[in-house]
Amino acid sequence: MGDRPTLYVCHGDDGGPRIHPCRRVQEALRARGIEYEKVLAAHGSPIPFLRKGSREELREATGDTKLPTMKLADGTVLTHSRAIFDWIERQPQRSATAGGAAHAGASDG
Repeated sequence: MGDRPTLYVCHGDDGGPRIHPCRRVQEALRARGIEYEKVLAAHGSPIPFLRKGSREELREATGDTKLPTMKLADGTVLTHSRAIFDWIERQPQRSATAGGAAHAGASDG
């Protein structure tokens, strides 16, 4: 992972509705020029009994099953989009990169 944070998102990812937190967090990271690793950590409904699969891998990686979640290089875990937005606001502006994210892989959690 290096010094890049890892962002865990749902299947809505970047293509979800504009109001979707997983999309909004990624847009904010790119706007700030922050590179990040991305893990697709869930598929299906946010309602637990309607989900496809479990989020146990997400819980093992972050200690929670909420999305979006970001794990910083120092191991700090930020759950909920508001906490992630607050962290983004405190970061210095960097030059924007093409795409902004290096995809770390997908998890069917």
